[in-house]
Amino acid sequence: MTDKSLLNRDELEYIQQILGYSLSPSTLPTPTFRVDGGAAANALFAALGRQADLHLEAVFGDQRLRFPLQLVEDEFHALHLELGAPGIFQNGPVQRPWRLPLDTPLTLLHDNGQASSLEVHELSPAGVLLKSTDLLPPPDSFALWLPLPDQEPVLLRGNRVRHTSSDLTAFRLEMPPASHAERLRHFIFQQHRLRHPQLQQR
Repeated sequence: MTDKSLLNRDELEYIQQILGYSLSPSTLPTPTFRVDGGAAANALFAALGRQADLHLEAVFGDQRLRFPLQLVEDEFHALHLELGAPGIFQNGPVQRPWRLPLDTPLTLLHDNGQASSLEVHELSPAGVLLKSTDLLPPPDSFALWLPLPDQEPVLLRGNRVRHTSSDLTAFRLEMPPASHAERLRHFIFQQHRLRHPQLQQR
């Protein structure tokens, strides 16, 4: 079993609530679920875990949450599923990543920690809507840091796609390093929970 959990305790409790059951921290201290289907089934799961991307999907109204699953083997050769932070998608004629509108825009930072002239107004794992505060045209691309509450900033790299209004510009995000991508999904997932409390009701 890996030492580092892909979900924190709050995220685990949220998943348990929307799936209709709960487990206390004393019975499940980490977001890990044991796979015990017998030798043949476990061998099949192990082969799938090595050769395929595994996911758990949950659909709520017009939204779909896609949790990545990692299959790990502990020192006793028992298999466990670990859940990662989900990708959140908006269903419709065209499925797209759920976008988080920010009540208070976040100013992107340079490598030295100084504020840039770009503010994030809307955020998804795939893209951002930015506003340039210095009245200059937005750049074709950027590599800046997104400050997140109570944690280290996340590196974002984006390429301009289009102007969406007189003062906002859409950028497509390049895939950041894995640890940054995971932290970005965690942040968006936490904000999604706050904005959709009905999903936590039993």
